[in-house]
Amino acid sequence: MSAPRFTRLQRVRGLAALVCAAVAVALVPAGASSAAVRDAGASAANDSTAVSRSITAGAASTVAAATSTDDISASLAADNGGVLSPTQDLVVSVTVTNPTDSSYAAGSVTLWLDPAAQKSRASLDSWLTSTTAVSAKTTIGEAPVTVLEPGTSTVVRVTVPAATVPFGTNPASAVYGIGATVSAGDKTVDARGSVTWNPGVAGTRSEVSVVMPIVSPSTSDGLISAADLTTYTAPNGVLTRDLDGLIGHSTVTVGIDPMIVASIRALGNAAPPTASDWLNRLAGLPNDTFSLGFGDADVTGQLQAGIPAPLAPTSLAYALDPKNFTPSPTPVGEPSTATPTPPAETPTPTPTNGTDVTLPTLDELVAWKYSLTGIGWPGDNTVRAADLGPLAAAGLRSVIVSGSNTNQKTLESTPNATLSFDGGKMLVSDEALSTAIRQAESAPSDVAWNTAMSKVNAQLELISAEGSQSKQLLVSFDRSWPSSGTQLRRTLESLFASPWSTPSTLPSTSSAPSSSGLALTDAPEPQTRTDNIKALVQDEQSIDAFATVLDKPETMTGRTRAQLLTLFAVSWQNPRTDWTAAVAASRKSTTDTLHSIKILPTENVNLVSAQGSIPFTVSNELKDEAANLVLTASPSNSRLEIDQNATKRIPQDSRATMLVPVKAKLGNGQVVLSLRLYSPTGVAIGDPSAVTVDVHADWEGIGALIFGILLVLLFGFGIVRNILRRRDQRRKEQAGDAESDADDADDAAAKPADPEHPADPAHPTDPTTPPDGGARG
Repeated sequence: MSAPRFTRLQRVRGLAALVCAAVAVALVPAGASSAAVRDAGASAANDSTAVSRSITAGAASTVAAATSTDDISASLAADNGGVLSPTQDLVVSVTVTNPTDSSYAAGSVTLWLDPAAQKSRASLDSWLTSTTAVSAKTTIGEAPVTVLEPGTSTVVRVTVPAATVPFGTNPASAVYGIGATVSAGDKTVDARGSVTWNPGVAGTRSEVSVVMPIVSPSTSDGLISAADLTTYTAPNGVLTRDLDGLIGHSTVTVGIDPMIVASIRALGNAAPPTASDWLNRLAGLPNDTFSLGFGDADVTGQLQAGIPAPLAPTSLAYALDPKNFTPSPTPVGEPSTATPTPPAETPTPTPTNGTDVTLPTLDELVAWKYSLTGIGWPGDNTVRAADLGPLAAAGLRSVIVSGSNTNQKTLESTPNATLSFDGGKMLVSDEALSTAIRQAESAPSDVAWNTAMSKVNAQLELISAEGSQSKQLLVSFDRSWPSSGTQLRRTLESLFASPWSTPSTLPSTSSAPSSSGLALTDAPEPQTRTDNIKALVQDEQSIDAFATVLDKPETMTGRTRAQLLTLFAVSWQNPRTDWTAAVAASRKSTTDTLHSIKILPTENVNLVSAQGSIPFTVSNELKDEAANLVLTASPSNSRLEIDQNATKRIPQDSRATMLVPVKAKLGNGQVVLSLRLYSPTGVAIGDPSAVTVDVHADWEGIGALIFGILLVLLFGFGIVRNILRRRDQRRKEQAGDAESDADDADDAAAKPADPEHPADPAHPTDPTTPPDGGARG
């Protein structure tokens, strides 16, 4: 029986092999050799297992190809940041991407040139985004493309010898559009880019200043943990890369988040060594610096949410552990002259642990010797004209604004970066340059970096061609996270080495005259964001009130304010971050805190006395803080009176009984006691509660009366009993006396007469006393 089964299995496998061979022949792309087809079929016929797998894979690929809606795409970038000089070959990288589940046959790349030089930044932007065919394009190079496997990308290098570059003899610099046409299988796609010709002739250079933030990834924790600081300040950490990128570029102005500084100092001796070293490196920068808001909080978002002025931290005492300051830590990044923080809403105490250890104050934690002051830096495209006055009133008279927040792109020529307003000055970054610089800094590959820098150099050359007068330009990096950028230093070197730019400082740019026509365009933040900011501020106010139950309210209010500011960080505006989830988590934490102190449910109470104390159990679920509480009770009717409130100090994470003294009036019935907890300052804590009290106060009077009556009866019965007993005793005594007299009489009668005495013993004979007892006459 087993032999026939084996024969049938062989037949099935052989049939499968033939089918697979036929499928392989049918699926081989056009242009493949017949030998390859024969080899594929032979291989499948000789290996039945491979045949089976090939059938399955081929079927899946066919189905995917039938259902896929994506298509191949291409992009291109010229080497050297898109700048070409005489005697240099033009080398272009064309990236072809196949996002589909199907393979594409081998094909070719054709590199071409638009011989008409671009005249302006606007024309270049229009050309790069256009899909209209270029009628006069010139083919300047070709290269083959291999088979495009599903879900892969390939980079094709096309080299144009210097001698054959069409514009190689142009004596003036210019920007040319170049393109690539990719043919693969039955697909054809185009890509566009630019190359900037630099014949070495001196041209007008724009003075370019750069402003860069030093901020941490988005957080809502108020301060950065020691573990995160270790990661961020590691040799390739995000904060380390910031400082490494600034080496040799002292003209770059740096905005520093004081939260990073405070996070390191608050750890004292427990700060990671890499973090302390990083802070010392930061202090040694020769660059101009200014302070961002704590946590890089969004200043315009706060104003648009109705907050009169940007908020500042109030206390960081909650983060200080005395043991980390014994002995006193070595100063890290200490400025020679501390710059105080803006006045806090409440005084910041100097916390101590009750010993000789003195902990740093808020001002000492955030102090830094900034070379520039009074600078506000809102997020991109978030400023309204109405925000400028409050910012100036808060001391931020220089406001960095993104070019997308103005009419910059509509102007015929590039304006200077300055724009005055009543009470201050705006510093407007160049939108196109800033966007390209940010792409270059975070580029994941050389091709991506060259793509971005080609845009930068093309923009700079076209600005130079606008006239002989140098422009004062501002380029700004963003605060967007997460970031994997490792190209900061390379990007800055390329920017400042460009033939059409020269480095400048922010103060120099700020002193340039304003260009006519430049104007701010109102760009309010989304309503959902400002609504969330309002809700978070209301939550903070609730926490501030709740914290009055604590011995040191600043331990809770300081943490809440710090967390709030980090939740306002500009980096949360990045759509890749889930700010909505962070807000929801913060609001839930607030709700949990506000309900951490509560009156536990109590069953109905029976009150049978005229006065007493009713016990209620109160729970304090705060993990680190004892709570000082006042319990009030209000009766629903006059059957009960409450003499005074109950007060209690309840340790952290525990329960305690609070006694409410009551007095009952005449009358029985139910009374509902409304219970409420308050802080010593009169702030309501938690939710109100109620309990029903059954009053039976009259029972006490009736019981006392009955008891009195019983007591009277008991004593009366005893008294009556004693009287009766004594009367009975008297009767018995009298009866006994009479009997005794009778016996004596009988004895006397029976006794002989005594001549010496009278016969009546009751009247003895006395010669001096008459028988009647009278006097003798």
